Amino acid sequence: MSKDFIPFKSIGLCFSGGGYRATFFSLGVVSYLEKIQYQNHSLVDNVEAVSTVSGGTLFGVAYSKAVQDPNFDFKTFFQKFYTNFEPGKDKLLETAIAKLSDDQVWRDNPHKKRSLINAFALTYAEMDIYKDDFKIFAEPTSPNLKYVCFNATDFSFGLVFRFQNTGKFGNNPLGKSEVTKIKNEIQLADIVASSSCFPLGFEPLVFPDDYIRDQESSNYKSVKNLELFSDGVGIMDGGIADNQGIGSMLRISERRKDEDDPKKKRELDLIIVSDVASYKMTPWQPEPKAIYEGENIKTKASNILSYFGVKPLYWILLLIGVLMIVLNSFEIISGRSWPALYIIGGIITGVGILLTVFGIGAGIVKGFAVNWVSSMFRKNVPQPLVDDVLSFRKLRLDLVQRMLTERISTTVVMVNDIFLKQIRRLNYKFLYFKKGREFRSVTSTVYQLNGAKTAYGRQPFNKAITTKPSTLLENVALTASETPTTLWWDKTDIAKGRMDTLIACGQFTICYTLMDYIIDLKNSKIEFSEEQLKDMDALYDALEDDWKKFNKNPMFHVESLKS
Repeated sequence: MSKDFIPFKSIGLCFSGGGYRATFFSLGVVSYLEKIQYQNHSLVDNVEAVSTVSGGTLFGVAYSKAVQDPNFDFKTFFQKFYTNFEPGKDKLLETAIAKLSDDQVWRDNPHKKRSLINAFALTYAEMDIYKDDFKIFAEPTSPNLKYVCFNATDFSFGLVFRFQNTGKFGNNPLGKSEVTKIKNEIQLADIVASSSCFPLGFEPLVFPDDYIRDQESSNYKSVKNLELFSDGVGIMDGGIADNQGIGSMLRISERRKDEDDPKKKRELDLIIVSDVASYKMTPWQPEPKAIYEGENIKTKASNILSYFGVKPLYWILLLIGVLMIVLNSFEIISGRSWPALYIIGGIITGVGILLTVFGIGAGIVKGFAVNWVSSMFRKNVPQPLVDDVLSFRKLRLDLVQRMLTERISTTVVMVNDIFLKQIRRLNYKFLYFKKGREFRSVTSTVYQLNGAKTAYGRQPFNKAITTKPSTLLENVALTASETPTTLWWDKTDIAKGRMDTLIACGQFTICYTLMDYIIDLKNSKIEFSEEQLKDMDALYDALEDDWKKFNKNPMFHVESLKS
């Protein structure tokens, strides 16, 4: 352990991705750090850096902007932020969709491509908590928070694209000097949208096109003249490459050692990761083994195609209708013609004509469609594979359905679970197992205290903490951890009060996490001064007192902030 380690002296906060679940869990973490006192001031006063991703960026940008105000008051900020997203009043999705369909919006913003994510960006831009540009962080006025990094992912190299005020803006391949010159013109709302536009739900923003309103400026044109940016670079959700923002925070910590200020020429003392993701995954379930008899692809396709053409029934109906009309005109029934037979015959004739015309038209369309598909098949399937592909025509449909279902389900699990969770594990490996970083990191997770049993077993609890989680606290944590990854509240979220439970979960989880951390510090081989031990004991006592309150009423601090 480095000798320059000072417990809780300089803190970095990472806010993970995860939609509103991440946004309000992070709010809970910071609101508790603001409450708890260490060395006669709020522990949040020691926070020097933030690194945010996706849903965590929704909170991180607003908070980082707010603390630049010399008159910043946390409770006022909390209530303002809360009001912007309060369930039942949150109109983010509704407003964005309305903007997407409004022609005038896009005439007023001709620099932006008409897309859902840009509609969200324009909606964020109307919210006071995001009204500003990145220039606000060029020379931070906050007495504490000096380093900010809002993470996205570029779709040119697949690397983290960092909207940061120190270090390289963008990333190594894309961090050109021309890009640095326009970074202060970028709107915070566009950064929030960039970091949170998750794949499938949104399309990428295009850099610099969607970000710079004045596209006649020399700075914008300089970027567009670069080969890498001539067609624009796609920017999407930061969670694709690093859903916890850990890599960016470690870079900040390393850069801190190069500060001019001799008091800061060392790494961050503590990195707190606020994480609503999990290394746990639900085991994949294979399709049933049983296979039932059924038609093969070729037979089923032939049966379907047989409907597209002229059927004998169509001609028979037409003939019957015409005969009824003709025979009735000869007055062969009771020596006179019957009006009812004319009507019936006309209807049958009309149906026969319509079906015949439809059959002829459908047959023509079928011919064109079959020829087009055959042509596309011949052009796109290599000749050596043609026979292998055509052999699938003999397979029964239930076999094909199982083949497709299992391929799709395993692909979804691979992308959404295995791939992202493996990246998560690798990032945490850098955070916790890098030499010299022992006891410089803690993680506060949304599922940490929910008491749920999974395939991995139950989450371990530090037995040295005498007050065990109450059933009430575990229920609140479970409700919070089950919040889906969305950027809106649905009826279930509102009914279960998930916004408040997420904030409360963030509060009592970081309270527990810090108690656990202090116990580990004191049990380590690190030598602390008497004064440091005294300060840590005082902090632990305050945490323990609040932990007992949380177990009696998990919502007590949320209620005090809302009042």
